[in-house]
Amino acid sequence: MDYSSEIKKWIQKNREDILNTLSELIQIKTENLPPGGNEKPGQEYLYNKIIKFIPENDIDIFEIDDVKGIREHPLFFGTIDGKERDYKNRPNLVAKLKGNSGNRSITFTGHMDVMPAKESEWKVFKDPFSGSIKDGKMYGRGSMDMKAGTLAGFMAIKCIKELGIDLKGDIFAESLIDEENGGVNGTLATRLRYPDIDFAILSEPSGMVTGVETLGGSDWKVSIDVGGPGGFGFGEQLKNPIYRLSKVALALEKYDSELRKVKAPPNFKSQQFIRLLTFQFYSGGSNYMESGAVPVDGHIYFWVEAFAGKTEEEYKNDFISFMKKELSRYDDFKDNFPDFKTVIRYLSGHRTDKNHPALHSIQKAHQSLDLKYNPGGLGFACDAFAYRKASNTDVVVLGPKGDNAHGLDEWVDIDSFFKILKIMVLTAIDYCG
Repeated sequence: MDYSSEIKKWIQKNREDILNTLSELIQIKTENLPPGGNEKPGQEYLYNKIIKFIPENDIDIFEIDDVKGIREHPLFFGTIDGKERDYKNRPNLVAKLKGNSGNRSITFTGHMDVMPAKESEWKVFKDPFSGSIKDGKMYGRGSMDMKAGTLAGFMAIKCIKELGIDLKGDIFAESLIDEENGGVNGTLATRLRYPDIDFAILSEPSGMVTGVETLGGSDWKVSIDVGGPGGFGFGEQLKNPIYRLSKVALALEKYDSELRKVKAPPNFKSQQFIRLLTFQFYSGGSNYMESGAVPVDGHIYFWVEAFAGKTEEEYKNDFISFMKKELSRYDDFKDNFPDFKTVIRYLSGHRTDKNHPALHSIQKAHQSLDLKYNPGGLGFACDAFAYRKASNTDVVVLGPKGDNAHGLDEWVDIDSFFKILKIMVLTAIDYCG
């Protein structure tokens, strides 16, 4: 049976309430603030919404350390830039709609944490957490990445339940913590707690592309310390970390050029390339009042990408080997190679099994809605890699359109948000029915 018309009517009836819920969720500042985070108010808000249609016994609220043995798991990465992450009062939230015969199971999954809004005012709407709408777009930090996709999963369960559709398999919806800043331990905890869910739709903003492949990568820090004395150094030639950092920066630029020559795997239909992005160059202060003396140390923060299939060891060896060869040309580095280290975990790229039957259900959902089914690779890294590495769950990334994630005037396209909701419902009906 094709439920497309019933789903459409349900969404029309509930449209304003769903949009108000999304707007209010965006207004809650659930920023990831390493080493901690502020996801709890958003999880509490979502809980108070879903308790109205999901029995309390089928809602699971748990912290990372409630999962036995998680800190000993090979995928657990408990630090950021050398500081221990704090997971107290940062609960994951999982809701379950029980099937009647234990058939295939599916989960709709996303993260509650958002990147901080650095600007006090935005341009389209002054409040970075406004949740306001203009020209079919809802604005606010986390609107695109990824409260719209996360909420869609819970609304999909509500739709199925209120339409009275009985399914054989279980359906889950998840709102996880600590995905941003290379966290992923919220995802790891949930996969260990629910290891046997068959398939997941991770609703990161894929632009309606069914993402069967994602990139990998990690944030790095290179540090230079030339020792003393610094200062003004009357009568002596001072070693200067700024000059050395400048040479490192040129080597990073060259490695970026080399990465762009790497051929993309077949899943990427457009001309996808991988990059090195330099984020911060620091030495000697940030303004004139902090200047006036030669510094003794400095650093650069940067991000390096990789295609799926590259192991962490290969990824690191390729980069360090290049930098050693490139910097060996300078006398400064012959006996004093800079300190390069990753400051977050290595986010492996992910490839979905394209023979997984859930993808057929997703394709059928697109056909029912007269939407183009568009499988392909996605040019960003996320927590998708952790699903198969930590559980029996394969995953595809499929979410709404939007723009400016992590930046000024982030927005999500409302029409695509509701399309994702419809796809979720139809996919669950076909796959779990």
